[in-house]
Amino acid sequence: MKTKVFAAFVLAFAGYCATSSATITSASWTNDADGAINCKQNWTFNGTTLTMAGDQFWGPGHMVGTVQTDTTQDPTLYLGSSVNNDTSFAWTSYIVNVVMGVPFTFVPSSETVENYPPSGPSDWSVAGVTTPTLQVGGLYNGLYEGTIDLTGGTPIPISDQTAGELDFSYGIHFSSSTDYSFTQEMIPQGVPEPGDLGLVSGLLFGGFQLIKRLRK
Repeated sequence: MKTKVFAAFVLAFAGYCATSSATITSASWTNDADGAINCKQNWTFNGTTLTMAGDQFWGPGHMVGTVQTDTTQDPTLYLGSSVNNDTSFAWTSYIVNVVMGVPFTFVPSSETVENYPPSGPSDWSVAGVTTPTLQVGGLYNGLYEGTIDLTGGTPIPISDQTAGELDFSYGIHFSSSTDYSFTQEMIPQGVPEPGDLGLVSGLLFGGFQLIKRLRK
């Protein structure tokens, strides 16, 4: 059963302008080739929405993209992600940082994200949203960064099956140009699974024993 994140988006996102006059003429995104994300489906664009499906091996992972529009008005691009847990731990929360070179706002998830409808059981939700702000210093100096903090009750296990899959969607609303770039930074958080905890405990115990012998 897929673990899906949708219920709180409508209440969680603010500042959305309901009208959009620009047409998105093209959009694309892909992983940044550092190995953290391996896209099984790099991207699909249907005129308003980009979707991706991939495996995540560590965090942070990055999807980088571009958007072109026919005017400098205010388009909205919807983004849908389906990510399998191929890290070394079960996920209990997931941080999505979105970065653009222009001011933008978050938009609630929408039915226009065809592969990610708001249905199905889920105990994951939006724990918090940070309004995009201009960054001063750091990796994204001079860019605008906003954060979506996802959290759940049922940990997402290490698996390439649907039980180990996290689905989420949102929109970004922006203006001032006809050519944009953006980054979706994806950071899973959690704890080692029971088998991994036993392995870690065994390694620590063995290390302590070795230190005692060396001291003797």
